[in-house]
Amino acid sequence: MKRLLAVTLIAAPLLGACVSSNSAEGRKAEAYSRCKYSPGPEARDKCMETELALIEARERKDADRIQSDREAAERRQAELEAAGVPSDEAKQVIDSGLRWPD
Repeated sequence: MKRLLAVTLIAAPLLGACVSSNSAEGRKAEAYSRCKYSPGPEARDKCMETELALIEARERKDADRIQSDREAAERRQAELEAAGVPSDEAKQVIDSGLRWPD
């Protein structure tokens, strides 16, 4: 029971950071969770600035990738439709691979 409580206490902040990673608070929580053991307040602040920059860069990279995938799918669909394929068969779907849990 103590082990389950310890795991829950450790995992809860990380899960919260993952769930709300799109918000500024979520980004700060994720950065803090990575920098909380820094040796001093100045080092922690510097670490958090770096982590926030890395998180924002990762989010921009993901958004750019999603946009380029969407544009490529639209381009493929237009080429198929121009080649005479019916619209419903030419439709390109971008599947993120994410599924709701059963």
